[in-house]
Amino acid sequence: MMTDEAMLDEPGRWVEARQGGQIRVFGKGRRGFTILAGLLAMAGLTAAIFYVANQPRTLKLAVGPLGSEDARMAAGFVQGLNREKSQIRLRLILTEGSEESARKVDGGDADLAIVRPDIALPAKADTALITRRSFPFLITDKDSAIGRIADLRGRRVGVVRNPAGNIVLLKLVLAQYEVDPTEVTIIGLTPDEIVPAARERRVDAFFSVNAVGARANGDGTARLRSAWGEDPVLIPIREADALAARVRAIETGEIVRGALGGDPPRPSENLPTIAITSRLVASQDLDEDVVGNLVSALLALRVTLAAELPQIQGLEAPATDKDAPLPVHPGAAAFIDGEQKTFFERYGDWFYLGVMALSLFGTGAAGLLGRESAARRRQAMLGLDRLLALLPQIRSTTDLDRLDRYRSEADAILLEVLGDFGQGNLDSSAIAAYRLVFDQVSRAVVEAKIRAAAIQI
Repeated sequence: MMTDEAMLDEPGRWVEARQGGQIRVFGKGRRGFTILAGLLAMAGLTAAIFYVANQPRTLKLAVGPLGSEDARMAAGFVQGLNREKSQIRLRLILTEGSEESARKVDGGDADLAIVRPDIALPAKADTALITRRSFPFLITDKDSAIGRIADLRGRRVGVVRNPAGNIVLLKLVLAQYEVDPTEVTIIGLTPDEIVPAARERRVDAFFSVNAVGARANGDGTARLRSAWGEDPVLIPIREADALAARVRAIETGEIVRGALGGDPPRPSENLPTIAITSRLVASQDLDEDVVGNLVSALLALRVTLAAELPQIQGLEAPATDKDAPLPVHPGAAAFIDGEQKTFFERYGDWFYLGVMALSLFGTGAAGLLGRESAARRRQAMLGLDRLLALLPQIRSTTDLDRLDRYRSEADAILLEVLGDFGQGNLDSSAIAAYRLVFDQVSRAVVEAKIRAAAIQI
């Protein structure tokens, strides 16, 4: 029987057993390599998850029409977020206006949209930011003898016809003062037609929906002054509260003193009027953290893009009061109110539950593995009983053929023991017991052969 006992003394090294000219190799090192491979696989998976999680999130923003103030604002958002390497990026989907943009969000074709609520408001999206606030009013010259909205009966009123919501809004204002729209000639104009129409007396007054207020639109202000002279008459909408109570998309506001410039300032005092907003709305399906981070990133652009896109200074956070007329997205509200939760605040309870679950699972798994290990050890120790059973048979015979069979059986048991040792089913104490019995078996075989030789002599 051939064994390599030196190898049995070092469980961490490879061991060999020779039988019939063949070499079989066993080793506990295989388990170490398996564990190392598993750790490397887990590290690679973790790195891949971390890489994917840190890739910028791209959201689709519906806005239009091309060339509008809203579209220019959206293009500024895209440019600014890319420049700042934000974790959230935008991809524009151009539409024909607020109606189509709202449909895109409701249909799931866009995550965000810039809309004018008095024109269209998506049912499945809430406000994230106010991108622009306009203060509609009527403007004319001092020779027109128009001092209040009721004086517009029988007059020609110009209004920018695109978007069509401007004309709808004008009719709503007229109805507030019980002026039937049929009593007024409403003339749709393009922005470039305003000044010629005023100078040529084709309109008696103009319904302006420009962003004239605390953050004046310089180009629009200059155009109005050019159309109606250096001393225009502004006709505010003083019943703004009543209109706002009737239509939730309309708010109250005021035209600030000096909004049209000049010295003395025009107007000479703050004038009450209605306010119309353009809003960035976010789908209700968007994660709150994503919307909160987007709002934070866009508000930060007011400083970095102010020189290139002056109108971005009109970007403002919506009111988060519970009685606000238009709902605010929970993610935006959490950021605005300073209640945005960190990752661990939001998922901390799940971490604790997960740790407890893993602890229970680990305890159960350890118990099962312990039982399995004990069962494997008991199975591996059965060879010891077989060897002990061979000893009296070897010592009671002098038949060389039978001795060779006993030796072959012991060699087979040795191979099984080495295999179990390589798989970690046997520890050093078990190997020591096996070695002691193998020594006894080897000695018994040698003594039996000596007795057989003496008998033959």
